[in-house]
Amino acid sequence: MKDMLDFTGKKILVTGASSGIGRSTAIRLSEQGARVILNGRNVERLKETMEAMTGAGHLILPADLIETEDMTGLFNEMVSDGKKLDGLVHCAGIATILPLAMIKRSNIENCMRVNLYPLFEMTRLFSKKKYHDGNAIVAVSSIVVKQPAKCQSVYAATKGAVNAAVQALAIELADKNIRINCVMPASTDTEMMRDALTRMPDEAMMRTMKQQLLGVTKPEEIANIIMFLLSDLSGAVTGREFYADGGLLG
Repeated sequence: MKDMLDFTGKKILVTGASSGIGRSTAIRLSEQGARVILNGRNVERLKETMEAMTGAGHLILPADLIETEDMTGLFNEMVSDGKKLDGLVHCAGIATILPLAMIKRSNIENCMRVNLYPLFEMTRLFSKKKYHDGNAIVAVSSIVVKQPAKCQSVYAATKGAVNAAVQALAIELADKNIRINCVMPASTDTEMMRDALTRMPDEAMMRTMKQQLLGVTKPEEIANIIMFLLSDLSGAVTGREFYADGGLLG
């Protein structure tokens, strides 16, 4: 029986591959035979990710998504070897944790410029026949869309926009043989989560840690869900939100 999670011969772009869920996703994909394009800002950390990967043909393609409005040049480089993309995973993100009294327009804009805007630009380009061979797009959202804590209004709003975009984009992408879905993790053992928790009120931090029935999620567990959504096993799924919250209780 064919291994439905075999990505041999597939080329997948992973943003935010320098740490956390993005790094784990890149590693897991490489273990299943994929050629992975690693995107992130920190070249040294991207190299660390690549060193942990298996296989060959991977490519480090650094770019600051906040500063990159037009990604045509990046996508041209990705397919310069004649092989189109088979999948896209948008893991890059920032968690803006601020009380209402401290929120400025620039805080909202910076969060949107990483969490949401690149998803539109990458999906726009991925959908062109020049760049894709069908398959799937996965965006990493957050369970805070459904269950936010204090001081998470900006982060929740930007991730909520990701969810809404995924549902709407699925309609346009279906005719192009492209599926798009999002994953909503709760507390996951990443540097971003640990940093966010240090900026949350103590009671909110403790509540967040205790409410997950299965405990804090490992980034590898989220990577496995992402791989399912990239694979043919989820061939009947598009425009959907996948809860990956460890049984978070309200």
